[in-house]
Order: sequence, then structure tokens, then C-alpha cells
Amino acid sequence: MNYSFPILQQSILLSGLILALSALPSILPAQYATVDRYARQAPDSLSQNLPALAAYLSAPAQSETETARAIYTWVTGYLQYDHQAERQDKRINQNLRDILIRRKGLCMDYALLYQAICRYAGLQCEKIDGYAAPRLMEGRQMPEKADHSWNAVRINGQWQLLDATWNEVQDEAHLLYGTSYFFTPPEVFVLTHLPEQPMWQLLPCPVSTEAFAGSHTLLYQQAAQQDSCWSPTDSIAATLRLPPADRRVAMARQSHHFHPTPYTQRQWSAALFDRAVALDEQTESLPYPDSAGSIVQLRQQALADCQQALPLTEPQNWQRELYAQLLMNQAIARYQLPGGHPLSNDADATVDLLQTAREQLLLLPENGYFRKYAMRQCTQLLEQLSDRD
Repeated sequence: MNYSFPILQQSILLSGLILALSALPSILPAQYATVDRYARQAPDSLSQNLPALAAYLSAPAQSETETARAIYTWVTGYLQYDHQAERQDKRINQNLRDILIRRKGLCMDYALLYQAICRYAGLQCEKIDGYAAPRLMEGRQMPEKADHSWNAVRINGQWQLLDATWNEVQDEAHLLYGTSYFFTPPEVFVLTHLPEQPMWQLLPCPVSTEAFAGSHTLLYQQAAQQDSCWSPTDSIAATLRLPPADRRVAMARQSHHFHPTPYTQRQWSAALFDRAVALDEQTESLPYPDSAGSIVQLRQQALADCQQALPLTEPQNWQRELYAQLLMNQAIARYQLPGGHPLSNDADATVDLLQTAREQLLLLPENGYFRKYAMRQCTQLLEQLSDRD
């Protein structure tokens, strides 16, 4: 998403904010003049070779900050905002190669490219999605879904915020607080950028969506408070340690709890179904019957994800098929467990699985191949269980 930032001829400095200016560090472009000049001189031939480009940009850097700044300057100078994609309301670039060849992109493309170069340069960097409000106005409308992307990069053990898309644009926040969009103080960054996950506010106490949509004077006062109610650094570290599927579920859940909308609810449901797929795929590499117990346990976790996801939104056909197939596979696995296993004699539970699978299959299109095939299989399994009794 792009925003226009008309440079204000006059800024009305509210009394409560004037005193705050002296408390904020000023980010002066002059301190990065040498780094910026070097980054802008990067040979064009390096633009298609990100490892080599990262090595070039980080070579003269005396600190992680200078490396991060060199990458920031290169990205903001290399890319142009893709107004055509914005008018069409779609992202044209499909991958990093497209971004580098077209030299145009939306905010997501800026953030992805910055993240990729940082990682080649040895810097931990994350793409952050959230809600953007370029002007410090009251009564802002919160969109249903995130509409902007930016980055957080870890420098000397501390996370820093930046927005390569907005670059050095002089908007109201800059004029009021003397900052830029490179390593912006969190209490200023949150005036125009609200991440989907509160932990990425990097504030000692996160602000709410209601505060973000309200008075920016009160928002700043709340964001700048020194009282600590949690540790965003610990929350970030715990989230990033999770396996990819678990991380996506955790972040989707955080996004929905923070800003409950139909869209964030669908995203949470989708993350749960995706994790169910990942869990089911893990069972394929386990030998049977030696790992029969582990297979049943993994499928049970996958079923729990599906059962949690179903009430959140109307599932797609493939998601309902996944749930029905998991139910049937779980019934088969339980049926085939070696004698003496705690679950091998629980015939009632196995029948319940198959009956639930039938209910899900009946909700699929009647002429669909999967429904016809799976329904026959489900009926046969129920008959076998009946004969076994």
C-alpha cells in the first residue's frame, strides 16, 4: 500500500508533545552519510546476486547498525513503489527474483527484499505485517486486515524498527518528533504503524487498536509510559523458537485476539488447518507398526486442530476433505493397533471417528470424487467393525 505524505507548511504542536521532543533521540541523516554514499555506489551487477550484494554492503561496516543502514539505503534506492500493482489491487511480484528484475514492488516486496539481504549479511530480520495510518488523525478507521508491511531487525541483541517503503518521507510524526523511518523509537513508530502481533510494538505495555484509532496525543502518552507489564523481547524469542507451523498458528491467534475481525478469524482457521496437514505429513515417514502409537498421537493432534478450526469459519472443501480423511485414517490406525495397546479395544471411539467422518463427507459436493470414494471406504470400515463385534 502507498500513501501520500504532503509536507506540512505548519504543524500545530500540542503542549503535551512539545516537551516530549527533547526526550527523543534525533536520527540525523548526516551520521549515515558515508554509509549511504557507499551503498548507493553498489555495482548493478550485484543486484541479481544477493549473497554477493550482502557481502559488499556489509564489508566496510563498523557495526551491525551500519550494515542494517547500508541495506536500507540500497533497497530504498533500488526499488520504486509499484503504483500499477496498487491500482490493480494485486501483487505482481511472485518472488524475490521478480522484485529484483522489475525493480518495483509493494510494501511487502520492500520488506521481503530487506529481510533477505539482512539474513545473507548475518542479521536477524523479520517481516512485520500490520495496520498503517500515515497521518496523525483522530477517529481513524481500523481496516479488517493488515494493509502494510515493514521490518524489525535485531541489532546488538535489541530489536529495531524500520520501514523501507516509507523511507525518509517527512510526515507529521517526523516533523513532531524529529525521527525517520530507520530505527524509529517504538513510541513514535506506533503512532503510524500498528503490528498484527502486539509483541512487535516493542513497547513495555502494548497499546490497543482502540488507542491507535483514537487521539494520537493520548496514544503517544500511553506508548511512552515507562511502566512495564510484559517483556516483548521474551515473547518474540519464544514465538520465533517455535516450528514454522506452530509459529504461524501462534501468530494468527495473537492477530485475532488483538484485532478480532472475520479476516483474522479466517487466517487463524487456515493456520490451524495448515498445521494439521504438517502433522499428518509427519506420520508418513514413521514406520508401522513400530511407531503406531506415535502415528495415532500425531493424528490426534491434527484432528484437534481441525476441530478447533471448524467453528471459526466455513471450511473450504479441501479442508473438510482433510478432516474426514484424518478421521478415517485415525480409525484405521486404531483398528490395526497391536493387541494390548490401550486404544486397541476402544471400538466405540473408533466407530465415533467413522461416523463423524461420514457427517463431514455428506457436507461435501454430492458429485465430488473424494466424497464418493471416501464414503465407500467409510461404510466398509463400519461394516468390518460391526462384524468384529
